[in-house]
Amino acid sequence: MKNKLTILTGANGQVGSFIAHQLAEKDEPLLLLYHKNFNRIEDLADKEKVMLISCNLEKLEDVNTAIHYAADNLAAVPAFLIHTAAIRSYDALPLAQTNPEIFKEVLSSNLEMAYNVLRTCLPFMLQEKFGRIVMFGSNVVQTGLYRGSAYAAAKAGIVNLVKSIALETASSNVLINAISPAPVQTVLEEEYTGDYLAFRKRYFEEFRQMSPTGKLVSKEEIWLFCNLLLSEKLENFTGKDIIIDGGFSAIQQIKGSEIQ
Repeated sequence: MKNKLTILTGANGQVGSFIAHQLAEKDEPLLLLYHKNFNRIEDLADKEKVMLISCNLEKLEDVNTAIHYAADNLAAVPAFLIHTAAIRSYDALPLAQTNPEIFKEVLSSNLEMAYNVLRTCLPFMLQEKFGRIVMFGSNVVQTGLYRGSAYAAAKAGIVNLVKSIALETASSNVLINAISPAPVQTVLEEEYTGDYLAFRKRYFEEFRQMSPTGKLVSKEEIWLFCNLLLSEKLENFTGKDIIIDGGFSAIQQIKGSEIQ
């Protein structure tokens, strides 16, 4: 039986690095793809079955090279993929005021990164007739995102990629799902500065106040769902978007029914 390789993108992000450490505990072949920094995962570099590679996910050739290199050197076939990497609408402007180039960058980069990792991994999985894929969406797929239309549109695109690919791969035992969390409990100061930091803080606090649970989403809870969706025991759960938002979407549905 061939060894199975797990691939994690966005591995140095706050959510990604948490998932990376959970995956590393499994002591199975693991490829951690990061962009420039690896400070949150550098402690994993010495693990025998873990490989860290800096990779520009927007370039299909780079993604293809990194994954094939890891597969060869770890003697494992890509079987599990968790894609957390993302670029946000960092200008935080209403669409009518956005810079067209920034809008295009955020929209196209997110979709291209998703396409490139899927395009590289799926042929392996289809050949082996096994694969488990977790793509990260966002709760903004349901709610929209004030001053973040490009990001919201990109995440909606990723969720619909999941649904489309599920139709194409289910018969080959390649199951793909999305996890769409609301704001996650992270240290915003480590990621943002200035006006955008203030914007993110307001957005997170407003969500927390409106959420029925009164909480942001924890990294631990996200990992629980990731781990479930990687299970080899799953047979029929595919093409789904799992919203983790503390019941926030239920409030929106109730308001919608009241309007009707």
